[in-house]
Amino acid sequence: MNQLLDSLSVSKNWQFPIGVAVIVVGTVIAIVFARLILYVVAQQLTSRTKTDIDDKLLKAIRRPAYTLVYLLGFGYLFEYFEASELPYLNENLFKIADGIVFSSAVLIITHLVVRVLSTLVLWFGQNLASRTETKVDDEFVPLVDRGVKVVLYLLGVLVILDHFEVNITGLITVLGVGSLAIALAAQETLANMIGGFVIMIDRPFRTGDRLQLDDGKVCDVFQIGVRSTKFRTRENTLIIVPNAELVKSTIHNLSYPEPETRIRVDVGVAYKEDIEHVKVVMLDEAAKHTNIINQPVPQFRFLNFGESSLDVSLLCRVADVETQYRTESELRQQILKRFRAEGIEIPFPQRVFTMISTPDSELKQDEKNPANMRSSHTFDSHDSENIDDGA
Repeated sequence: MNQLLDSLSVSKNWQFPIGVAVIVVGTVIAIVFARLILYVVAQQLTSRTKTDIDDKLLKAIRRPAYTLVYLLGFGYLFEYFEASELPYLNENLFKIADGIVFSSAVLIITHLVVRVLSTLVLWFGQNLASRTETKVDDEFVPLVDRGVKVVLYLLGVLVILDHFEVNITGLITVLGVGSLAIALAAQETLANMIGGFVIMIDRPFRTGDRLQLDDGKVCDVFQIGVRSTKFRTRENTLIIVPNAELVKSTIHNLSYPEPETRIRVDVGVAYKEDIEHVKVVMLDEAAKHTNIINQPVPQFRFLNFGESSLDVSLLCRVADVETQYRTESELRQQILKRFRAEGIEIPFPQRVFTMISTPDSELKQDEKNPANMRSSHTFDSHDSENIDDGA
């Protein structure tokens, strides 16, 4: 500044006040220009876009950027004071002012970066949460946001300490050892959090889905959290499974990709019954039930020649897995009522006992040896088919 004023042939007595005035006026002009850019031009540009991320970013950087312009003008003014070598200004004062300006600039820039990254993280979380039904993103995104803030502010403090020639090597070593100790102590918690993040990204199931776990238990997804996932059983109890274990297990999602599911009604009819008549009756009852869908059409299956019955099955689908067990029960009731009306018999298991006579010679031998005494008749039993002649 002094060189510029010398080139303009300004008197030495007027150089200092003119230089101060130029810096102050230049700072004011820079502030007005920054305000024009941030509040008028940039806002008009962002209003033309369809997304709101640019509006959020502009709002995040306005105040820190505006403050930074003030600080730069203030810092340049103190540099001019120092270059002017005024006798009534102490050198220590300039060092203090330089430290204050530098520290303030680092904190403002750090705060600016934090606001930008925080805006991006929260915007991403909100847009992701709107497309998912889990609560993992609602819990995980704020956690990431807080972690980013802590790391960035810590880096800003380390930069300030380094400027004041404070040895930060020991501090970094302590922080590294402390972080390692915390990671080892909380490795299970971290593994569960990573598992929750994997569930959030991969989305193998959603809240409300019906699942079959590794142990065969059928339950509904109640809540997906950062550390664990809760399942509601049909007994209205909660099963809490850590996410780290959940991502390593095999899970059958009964509600995905479609909520449709198959129901099956098995029944045995007497051997005397006409199997075609049984088929017509069961398919007719399936067609009457309002929960059963037409595509794919219900199917009748002749399963087996049982010991006492002809085993048949009715296979059909319902639109929602929630109605599976209720529909099966109602369909069994319909079929039983219709069988009774049609005279179709559902047989009981039957056994035939055959009486075998024991020869007299064996009886006399048993009388001589009381240990081998047995009744004069024995019974041998075997299962029989339920056929017309009762054999």
